[in-house]
Amino acid sequence: MKRFFSRLTQGMTFEIRLFLLLLAVSSMLLFVVGYYVSLRMQDSLYEQMGQHAEVQAKQIAAMPELVHAVETRNLEAIANIVQIMKQRTDASFIVIGDEQGRRLYHPQSPVGTPMQGDDNTPVLVHGESEVTLRQGSLGFGLRGKAPIKNAQGTIIGVVSVGYLQDMIFKRYVAQRGPVILFLALALGILFFSAWLFARGIKRQMLNLEPLDIARLVRQQEAVFESIKEGVIAVNRFHQVSAINRAAREILGYSDISTDLIGQPLREVVADVAIDGGGDEEKEIRDEIFLFRNVQVIVNRVPILIDNTLHGWVISFRRKDDIATLSMQLSQIKRYADNLRVIRHEHMNWISTLSGLLQMRYFDEALQLAKMQSETQQRTLDYISDTFLNPQVCGLLLGKFYRARELGLQLEFDPGCRLTELPSVPSTSEWMSIIGNLLDNAFDAALAEGAQGKTITFYMADSDTEVIIEVADNGVGVDESIRERIFERGVSSKGSGERGIGLYLVKTFVEQVGGVITIDENEPCGTVFSVFVPKGEKSGTDI
Repeated sequence: MKRFFSRLTQGMTFEIRLFLLLLAVSSMLLFVVGYYVSLRMQDSLYEQMGQHAEVQAKQIAAMPELVHAVETRNLEAIANIVQIMKQRTDASFIVIGDEQGRRLYHPQSPVGTPMQGDDNTPVLVHGESEVTLRQGSLGFGLRGKAPIKNAQGTIIGVVSVGYLQDMIFKRYVAQRGPVILFLALALGILFFSAWLFARGIKRQMLNLEPLDIARLVRQQEAVFESIKEGVIAVNRFHQVSAINRAAREILGYSDISTDLIGQPLREVVADVAIDGGGDEEKEIRDEIFLFRNVQVIVNRVPILIDNTLHGWVISFRRKDDIATLSMQLSQIKRYADNLRVIRHEHMNWISTLSGLLQMRYFDEALQLAKMQSETQQRTLDYISDTFLNPQVCGLLLGKFYRARELGLQLEFDPGCRLTELPSVPSTSEWMSIIGNLLDNAFDAALAEGAQGKTITFYMADSDTEVIIEVADNGVGVDESIRERIFERGVSSKGSGERGIGLYLVKTFVEQVGGVITIDENEPCGTVFSVFVPKGEKSGTDI
C-alpha cells in the first residue's frame, strides 16, 4: 500500500499532495457525516410517520359513526366514512377489519378476506395500538393500528392506517435534498480552504519541498557543527535552542549526552548576563566575557522577524586564540614597520653617502658612515640594556624608528629599568598595552595644535608592580570625553575605526587587577599611567 501511494504521488509537489490529502480526508469525513445524518433522518422519518399513522388510526377508531357501522356491519356506511377520512389524510391507505381480522373495507381486496401481515394480535387480543412495518396486499409499508371498541369496551374491529414504502421514500428524498446541498456546499468550502491552506503552508516553507528542507537542515547542521567558533542560539525566553560542538568544547561540556537544549543561558555559561546594556535588540561586538571561568570574545546578534525580537545568536572564541593571532599580527606589523623605516633612513643615508663619494669627499663619507653606525648601535644598546625582555625591546625599537619617520622624538626616561614581566597579562597583551599607549601619544603629538613633538616613555618594575607612563605635548583630552575616554568607540580623534586602543589597554589592565589613569602634562598634553601588580613571574630575566 505504501509503495502504491508512493508511486501515485510521484512527481507531485508537496502543495498538490497536501491539497489532495486534505481533500480526501475532508471528503471522507463529509461522507461519513452525511451517511450518519441520512440514517438518522430515515429513522426519524419512519418514527414520525409511524406515530402519525398510529394517531390517525386511534382518531378514526374512536369515531361513533364508524363504531356503530362496524357493530351493525353496515359496509356501505363504513366505506363512506373511510372515503371521507381518506380525503382528510395523506395516508396511502385505510383498512377496516372486524374482531376476527377479516376485511370490512379495503381499497382493492374483497370484503371478508383476512387482513395480511399477521400484526393484528396485539390489537384484537390485548386492545393495544401499535406501529408495524409489514408486507400487505398493497405493498410494503408502515402501518398504524388501533382497536375499535363499542360502548361496553368490547373490541369489535381494527383500523389500519398505512404509508407505502414508495411514499416514504419520496418524502425521504425530499428531506434529503437540502442536506445534500449543504454537504455539497461544505465540500466546496473545504475544497477552497484546503487549497488556501496548502498554498499557505508552501509559502511558509519558502516554496521548498520537504526533501529540500530536510537536505537544507542536514546541510545547516553540518555547517553549524563545522564552525570553529562557539555558537549558541537563544530564544526570546533566554533559553538555549541550539549549541554547536565548538561551544560545548569551550564551555567544558565534553559529554555530548549532556542536554543543554532548553536550559537557561545563565546556567549554561555559568551565570553571565549578556544584556547589551539593557537593550535586548542591541548588537554586541567583540566584548570580553567570562564563560565558565574561560575568557572569551563575544558577539551577539538579535534575531528580528517583522521587527519582533525572537532571540539571539551568540558567537564566541577563546580570548587566548584571539590574543595569539593578535600577537602574531603585531609582530609581523612591527617587523614590517621596522624594515620600512630602516629602509627609508638607509636610502637617505646611502643617497648622501653616494653623493659624497661621487664628489670625491672620501673623508666626509667615512665620517658619515661611522656616525650613522655609532648612533644606531647606541640606541640599540640602550634599549637592550634597559629593558631586559626581548619582546619589549623589539617593540620599543620599532616605535623609536617609527617616531623618527613621523618627525617625532621618542625619549626614554632615565629612570627606565625593566628586569622581568609578570606572566599575566600575557606577552601579547603587554605588547598591546605598550603599543597602543605609544600610538595614542604619536597621534596626539601630530594633531593640529600640538605644541611639542616629543613623547616621553617610562617603564620600570619593582617587587610588587610594573609601572608604565607615556607623556606627550599634544592637544590633550577634551573635558567632555575625559571620563569616557576608555570606553569602546570613544576617541578624541573623531569617528571611524577609533576608540579601540585605550579600550583594550583598560580591559587588559583591569583584568589582572591593575589601574590606568589619565592626567594633564605640563605645560600641555596628556600623561597616561599604568600600574600592574606583579603576581606569577614570567621568568624572562636576561
